[in-house]
Amino acid sequence: MNSKDFKECFVVQDLETFEFLCSDGLGGIEQMPYLSMAGKYDNYDSAFEAGVDEIGGVFSVFKFYESVNKE
Repeated sequence: MNSKDFKECFVVQDLETFEFLCSDGLGGIEQMPYLSMAGKYDNYDSAFEAGVDEIGGVFSVFKFYESVNKE
């Protein structure tokens, strides 16, 4: 494996509730206590904007890498 096998993703965590932003399946955003179910943003700016819009208070944006070859 090399760096081309992974893509950069971002998640947003509310630092007061410790929950993560995720899609509600209807076009909106809700919060989920599980990192594995957190919404994944393609870039930092989108994740940051979601944090401001949905949380507005104290939040954190985390970067991680996800395999693009899910076998």
